[in-house]
Amino acid sequence: MNNWQARVDSNYQRIKAYYEGRGGTRWQDVTADPRFFNRVWRNMLRLPKGDNPPPKEYR
Repeated sequence: MNNWQARVDSNYQRIKAYYEGRGGTRWQDVTADPRFFNRVWRNMLRLPKGDNPPPKEYR
């Protein structure tokens, strides 16, 4: 696995753990809608709400 792939997988697992740790039970809905996924991701990073991915320096 390439370095960037490992980083992507690690981030994905962290986002999933964050979502489920806060009582989320519908992970399949999160992954089905990029806007929903980005909202969870931004919330995890304590960034302002939005549908876009976080800035590159936070990824």
